[in-house]
Amino acid sequence: MIKKNVEINIESGIHTRIAAMIVDKASQLKSKYNVNIYIKKSNSSSQPLAISMLALLSLKIKQGEIVEFYCKNNSLAAEKALFEICEFVNIDLNDNNMSKIDAIIQENTIANEQIISNIPIGIIVIDTNSHITSVNEYALRIIDDCLENVCGKYITDIIPTSDLPTIVKNKEHHLGKIQHINNNIVIVNRAPILGKNNKILGAIGIFQDISELIGIKELNEKFIKILEASHDLICFVNDDRKISYINPAYEKNFNLSKNNILGIDLKAISPNGLRMKAFKNRKKLDNIIYKKDNIDLISTVEPIFIDNDFKGIISISRPVNEMKELLNKLEKSEEELNYYKDEIRRQALLNGSFQDIIGTSGCLKEVLYISEKASHSTSTVLIRGESGTGKELIAKAIHYNSDRSEKPFVRVNCAAIPENLLESELFGYEKGAFTGAYKSKPGKFTLANEGTIFLDEIGDMPLSMQVKLLRVLQEMEFESVGGIISKKVDVRVIAATNRNLEEMMKNGEFREDLYYRLNVISINLPPLRNRKEDINLLSEHFMKKISKKLNKKIKGMDAACLKYLEQYKWPGNIRELENIIERAINMCEDYVITTKDLPFYITNINKEKNHLINLKNDEILPLEKYEKEIISLAMKKYGSYNKAGKALGVTHRTVALKCKKYGIIKDE
Repeated sequence: MIKKNVEINIESGIHTRIAAMIVDKASQLKSKYNVNIYIKKSNSSSQPLAISMLALLSLKIKQGEIVEFYCKNNSLAAEKALFEICEFVNIDLNDNNMSKIDAIIQENTIANEQIISNIPIGIIVIDTNSHITSVNEYALRIIDDCLENVCGKYITDIIPTSDLPTIVKNKEHHLGKIQHINNNIVIVNRAPILGKNNKILGAIGIFQDISELIGIKELNEKFIKILEASHDLICFVNDDRKISYINPAYEKNFNLSKNNILGIDLKAISPNGLRMKAFKNRKKLDNIIYKKDNIDLISTVEPIFIDNDFKGIISISRPVNEMKELLNKLEKSEEELNYYKDEIRRQALLNGSFQDIIGTSGCLKEVLYISEKASHSTSTVLIRGESGTGKELIAKAIHYNSDRSEKPFVRVNCAAIPENLLESELFGYEKGAFTGAYKSKPGKFTLANEGTIFLDEIGDMPLSMQVKLLRVLQEMEFESVGGIISKKVDVRVIAATNRNLEEMMKNGEFREDLYYRLNVISINLPPLRNRKEDINLLSEHFMKKISKKLNKKIKGMDAACLKYLEQYKWPGNIRELENIIERAINMCEDYVITTKDLPFYITNINKEKNHLINLKNDEILPLEKYEKEIISLAMKKYGSYNKAGKALGVTHRTVALKCKKYGIIKDE
C-alpha cells in the first residue's frame, strides 16, 4: 500500500460540488490506470474509504486539514494515479461564480445533516465495500460507541448481526426486519443506494428500538432481564439463518463471546445440528439429549411464526449435569419435607413449650425446673422414666425453649428401627452404597443440623451403633454409609429411656463411656401413680382435647369417676390415662362422664373384699400357695377325697396326691 498526503486549501472544504469533482476525477484515473483510490484524514484512526460521494461527505474535510490518498497495490500506475489526484486537489477549485451555488448546496447539506443527526431513528450508511460512511447520534447510542471509532469500519465488525452487505450485493430491500443490536431489539428497514443507471453506491439501514414504542418499553425491559437472568442457554436464529442473539448463560457455558458468533450463518457453525434441522423442517424438537463440545445437553428447538410468517428459531438448552444436581437437591429437599410432614401429622404441630406440660405436683415442678435450666444449655440431656410418662414432651419443651427453637427437632425411635437399618437412618447413605441405593439419602443427624435430635429408647440401641454414636457425641462428625468424607454437624442431643441403664452396663449391654457421655443432665420423670394430684388437671385437659377431635360436647366427669382414676395404679401412666378418657368419651351418652363409661378393671378396684382371692400388700403369690390353701379348705369342709374332688371339679385321686404333696392331713 502506498500513500500521498495533501493539504486541502479549498476555502469551504470538500463540500458537495467539490466532492463530486473529486469522485469524477478518481473515476477517470481508475479507467486510466486501473487502480482504486482511497482517502482518509491523516489524524484519523479509521480505515481508508474508497472515494465516493458518501465517503467524502462523511469525512467532513475542512480547509487546512491534511488528507491521505491510498492505493493498495504498490505499482508505477498507482504512483501516477496518486500524483494526479493530489495535483488535481491542489489546484484552486474555488470559483467565485460558483460561490452562491456552493452556499446554497452547503446550507442544504448542513440542514440535511442536522435532520439526520437529530431524527429519533437510527441511520447507518455504508459504501460499496461495506464500510460505514455515515451514522447518526441515535444509531451511535444503540451501538454504544462514538463516531471516530465506527466510521470507516467494516459494518459487521461494529454490528455483527447487520445484513447491509447483502443489500449491497443483491440490491434487495428489507422491510420490518427484527434485529438484535447490543442487547437492543430493533425493527429495521434496509435499502440499496442507487445512482445513475441503477449503479450501486452503497446501502442504508434505518432502525428503531422496539422498547421506545408506546406500551412496549416496560415489556421489552422485562424480556431482556428474563433472558439475561435465565440459567438456560438461549439462542435466536433469524429467518436468514443467522444467529441474532445469545444470552449470557450461553456465552459462559461455551466460553465464547457474542461478538464472535452474532451474524454468523448457522450452517457455518453447526450444519448438522438440531437448530439446522428445526430451521429446515419448521418443526419443534422437544427435550432432545445430545453432546456438544463434550457437554451433555438437553435441548428444545422451536420455530417462531408471526402471523404465519416464519421468523426464525429459538433454542433453549441446559447441561444434563446441572439438571442432575438440581434433581439431587430436589430429592434431598423432598426427603426433608416428607420427614417434617410425618412429624406434623404425628404431633399436630405441638409447640413444645413448658406451658403445655400439665400438673402442679411437687415432683413435676422439680422436673420442670431442671428442664428449664437444661433448655438454656447445649449439654446432652438424658430423660428417664416409665413408658407413657411424657419423655418426648419434655424433650420438645427443652428444644422449643432453647436458642435452637427455630431449627429442626428430629425424633428417632431406636427401638423401632431394625439394627441393620439404624446406621443408615442416623447417618444417611450415598448412592450405590448397597443394593437398592439408587440415590443418596440424608440421615437424621444431617436433618437435625443446628437443631436437636431426640434419641428415644436409647437403651435399645445395639452395641455396634453405640460406638458410632459415641464418636458423634465426642467429635460432632460422622461418615454416611458408603461415604468417605467426614461430615461435621452441630446437633444438640437429648436421649430418653425407660430401661435400667446401670443394670445394662453390669451385664455388658450398654457402654459405660456412652452412658457418662449421655448422662450430663439427668431428668427423672415420675410415674402417674406418684402424681395423684395431677390426675384431675390431666383429665380435664384430655376431655377438652379429645371432645373437640370427636366432635362431642363433654362438660366433665362426676366425682365417683375421678375417685376411681385416683385409686388406679396406672402402669401405662399418662398415655394410658389419655386412652381411658378417649374411651370414656366414646362411651358417654350424656354430657358428663360417669362410672359406667370407665373400663371394668378401673371401677372394680374397691370391690377387692368380695374377690375369691384377697391380695396381701398388693403382692401376687405363687400358684402352689393358692392351690394348697383351697385344697386345705375343701378337705376341712368335706372330710373325704371324693367329696372334696367333686366340689373342686377334679378326681379324688388328684385330691389325694395334692394332699400328700402339700402335707395336708385328712381328718378322720
